[in-house]
Amino acid sequence: MNFETLLLNRLKAAQQEVALEALRRPQTRDAFEYGLRVGIVEGYEAAINVLLTLINEEQYGDKDL
Repeated sequence: MNFETLLLNRLKAAQQEVALEALRRPQTRDAFEYGLRVGIVEGYEAAINVLLTLINEEQYGDKDL
């Protein structure tokens, strides 16, 4: 398993853990908590997208620059 796959798997596992924890044990069930939890999951998604973009640019990017 290469390093990029390891990073991607860890990020996806952490994202899943946060989402499942929010469903299992909601705290105050208000709009703030909902926004906070959604923001955390979206933050993980953004990190995953950045990682995938960097991997794609490294593999298929223009090497002449």
